[in-house]
Amino acid sequence: MAGIGKTYLAEQLSKKLKAQITRYVFIKANGLDKLELQKTLVQGLLVNQDINCGNGNALELSKDRLLKNKVAVVLDDVSDTEQVNALLGNCEWIKKGSRIVITTRDKSLLNGLTTCDLYEVPKLNDKDSLDLFTTQICTTLEGKFMELSRKFVGYTGGNPLALKEFGVELYGKDEAHWETRLGTLTQRVGKELRNSYDKLNEQEKDAFLDIAYFFRSQDENYIRSLLDSFDPESTEAEKVLRGLADKFLINICNGRVEMQDLLFTMAKELVDEATPGKYKLLTSNCAEFTSALENKEGREKVRGIFLDVSKMEEMPLDYQAFVGMSSLLYLKVHDPDHSEAKCKLNLPDGLEFPKDNILRYLQWIKFPRKELPSDFEPKNLIDLKLPYSKITSVWNRAQVSPNLKWVDLSYSSMLTSISSLSDAPNLLRLNLEGCISLEELPRDLQKMKNLIFLNLRGCTSLLSLPKITMDSLKTLILSGCKKLQTFEVISEHIETLYLNDTAIDGLPPTIGDLHKLILLNLKDCKNLVTLPDCLGKLKSLQEIKLSRCSEIKIFPKFTENMENLRLLLLDGTSITEMPCNIINLSFLQSICLSRNDNIISLQFDMSQLFHLKWLELKYCMNLTSLPKLPPNLQCLNAYGCTSLKTVASPLALLTSTEQIQSTFIFTNCHELEQVSKNAIISYVQKKSESMSEDRYNKDFIFNSLISTCFPGCDIPTWFNHQAFGSVLKLEFPRDWNEGRLNGIALCVVVSFKDYKDQNNGLQVKCTCEFTSVSLSRESFIIGGWPEPGDEPHKIESDHVFIGYTTFLSTKKRQQSSAATEVSLGFEVTTNGTYEVLECKVMKCGFALVYEPDEAENKSWEANIDATRKMENVKQDQISSHKSIEDDDDCLGEANSGRISTIEESKKERGFFKSFGKSFRG
Repeated sequence: MAGIGKTYLAEQLSKKLKAQITRYVFIKANGLDKLELQKTLVQGLLVNQDINCGNGNALELSKDRLLKNKVAVVLDDVSDTEQVNALLGNCEWIKKGSRIVITTRDKSLLNGLTTCDLYEVPKLNDKDSLDLFTTQICTTLEGKFMELSRKFVGYTGGNPLALKEFGVELYGKDEAHWETRLGTLTQRVGKELRNSYDKLNEQEKDAFLDIAYFFRSQDENYIRSLLDSFDPESTEAEKVLRGLADKFLINICNGRVEMQDLLFTMAKELVDEATPGKYKLLTSNCAEFTSALENKEGREKVRGIFLDVSKMEEMPLDYQAFVGMSSLLYLKVHDPDHSEAKCKLNLPDGLEFPKDNILRYLQWIKFPRKELPSDFEPKNLIDLKLPYSKITSVWNRAQVSPNLKWVDLSYSSMLTSISSLSDAPNLLRLNLEGCISLEELPRDLQKMKNLIFLNLRGCTSLLSLPKITMDSLKTLILSGCKKLQTFEVISEHIETLYLNDTAIDGLPPTIGDLHKLILLNLKDCKNLVTLPDCLGKLKSLQEIKLSRCSEIKIFPKFTENMENLRLLLLDGTSITEMPCNIINLSFLQSICLSRNDNIISLQFDMSQLFHLKWLELKYCMNLTSLPKLPPNLQCLNAYGCTSLKTVASPLALLTSTEQIQSTFIFTNCHELEQVSKNAIISYVQKKSESMSEDRYNKDFIFNSLISTCFPGCDIPTWFNHQAFGSVLKLEFPRDWNEGRLNGIALCVVVSFKDYKDQNNGLQVKCTCEFTSVSLSRESFIIGGWPEPGDEPHKIESDHVFIGYTTFLSTKKRQQSSAATEVSLGFEVTTNGTYEVLECKVMKCGFALVYEPDEAENKSWEANIDATRKMENVKQDQISSHKSIEDDDDCLGEANSGRISTIEESKKERGFFKSFGKSFRG
């Protein structure tokens, strides 16, 4: 990409090479032809030697002399394959151990090199971009200037050249000038990016502008289909996309095509500057669109129309508005406000398209007619989007649409028939979501041999599915089809099936034929009574969702091991117990049994589910006991299990595991017996001690690695520093950071007596403040409920919160053996930000956690003493109650380094590392 810093890095590398290799030359290749390049190279390498290259091949004539020494060549800004071939087409002149470095904006120029280490110069991240921008304007960014600076940085996309240009321009200017400049970013942003565009061929230029206006952040295959010719064997579109990516004018990441704002701005400039009849896009505003329609000249050159109607007044459109636009490929009438019922672009007399139109892409949100024009021939149409329209059918008769792949008619509330789409054999995706008047699907739907996605969500009038077979269908969405009482299997290839919120009362036996089924969603099927045992034969099934199927009382007995099943949602059902053979689901990772009032205990051996990570039992009001938990469980949520009395002791087996975070929530479990609380405390303590340093990043972790909460009012005895109130002050001993220190454990007792019911997230936060100048002020979350609840939190008593985290960054920074004073402040916050004053911290505790000695017995089975009362804590460990104010985390000052610091320390370091191997021809 232009301006990213390639030449800068090449110059820095040149300095290093020049010190290492005698024969060295740096060449600016831009504008040099083949012979000039060879001559410049030879003259630079054979300084002070008699060279007579004449008009011949300088490298061939000087080959013997060049081979006597290793050479270093830096060839900057290569723009042509011939320039590469001029040096490296014949590599006989290069002595082993020589270094050849090439910088280019076009990665494809290097494809022919068999021995080549590529280094793609990365763009700056947001922090480094802001630092570079700050050094250019030579001022401290505060208040409004900081806000504006972030907008400029975001706009440049990490491009150093653009950042420097903006910095130079804005240096010394006032806030008003900054805001004005931000509002005029469509002005020219530099010659470098424009030069990259000018070197494209016509096909690449068209594709670049098409992507900018119509297809940013779209799927690569989708864009390729729209850009390509209709020859299925053609690879032209793929070559064009890869060519733009190699020149860094687009970025293809995870199958999506992205374009930076900076390049999009350039595309807008290019269209605005185009001379009449040259190119070909009518865009954005109503005035421009209306003026273009009134001007008959150049209509045949119009390639695309993009009209945003959200800010325009209602207006009629002449039925011949598009007649004469014989080159029209893309028509997009867009309105981001989908909820606005009124159509702003009316067609009182209908609509005509050019004869023999070549339209490939038609998107018209809130299309105002009942049908598309009868004389519209969709033989070239690839993508049809008419959401929120007034259509009753797409056409008044079936139209041959051999290239149509995507159709979106969602929320077209008057649509009653899709029969006219039956002659679209290559259709891939059909979206009919929210078409509330659609009562049936035609049998001709099976003509769509390639259909892989059918969305009928919210088609509330749909009564049934036709008895058809669709060979390719993989995703079928029937969510919210409230009149659908029976389900027919219309494809044995379905992978994801959504039947949630329908009126079905059972599944057909043919459901067992869906051997490729991955997801089965039956949420909110209030009439569903039973599930067939044949579900156990679906070996590909990964997720079963039965949430709020209130008539389900028995879960099927799976006799075979379903090794792919990962998620099982049974919340809100009427299941009384889980079958013992659920251990056949040995690879389950998540189970939700919340709001099952009929469950009293879990009879199966849960400890055998070694892969289980998430177990949710919220509001199981009659659950009285928990068995031994799986060893790798990361989250147990028993919030609101008001009858829960006992948990297993030990709570779970302590095993060597790579998982880091573990959370055990027993909020409002008021019947929990003290021996069970002790088992929970013991588990947290032992697991904290067993956490090995090499299991996580050796730094301070800002959320607890292990946390729990349960009703109670006492700090456990193993917290050897305790205090009343929300502040605990203590002094670490001189050797506190030596030996086998693993981390710290913190504990608080919180009163919720004055807390009014709210459903926002709550988190208990600790702020550690050190008096030693070598240590920083750090904060982290002990525990709580970070996500907003489905209903307001009603916490009826005091609760104990315990959390463990590493302390390694502090340990590393404390180099001296001096004693360290620390003040710990505790508070309850909304998502770690704002203090909730109604929640009062009554007591707090602290403990340094050390890894046990190898000789120490790690058995868990020892009995745990009852929790010691606070009255027994030594007075010298108690601090007076003192509230603390919520300060922002102070984790280090922002780096205000020079430009060279940013570029050398970030890019140069990575570049030199990448350049570790010699290049030989």
